[in-house]
Amino acid sequence: MRNAATCAALAGTALLMAGVISACGRKSGKSAARSTPAAASGEIDSGVYGFSGAIKAGSLSGVIGECIWIYDADNKAQITKGDCDEGNFRVVLKPGSYVVRGPGGNQKIDVKPHHWVKIKSTVDLPGSF
Repeated sequence: MRNAATCAALAGTALLMAGVISACGRKSGKSAARSTPAAASGEIDSGVYGFSGAIKAGSLSGVIGECIWIYDADNKAQITKGDCDEGNFRVVLKPGSYVVRGPGGNQKIDVKPHHWVKIKSTVDLPGSF
């Protein structure tokens, strides 16, 4: 029983440390914009990238976190979403027609094989930051 308790305690400590390390990595410095899981597979080399945020009194401010939503060409079914790091995003997409929804409204895009579509989705806000 003593070995089982020791192993359980070590496993719990390892899980706790993994969570702490992961949280520290998310909070430290600037990192590249996250892309969809398909990017890791290396099978698809096309998609959409750009900036998502707001313009207020001439100053640009980027979104952090979920910021762009990709829908089918009919703008009915959500295909995926994009996460921003200070406004920058990159979403891997198969070639085809899509509608990108973001702060700046809806934008129709056509993704060609081995090409990336650059967009800017911003909204003008009144006042100053």
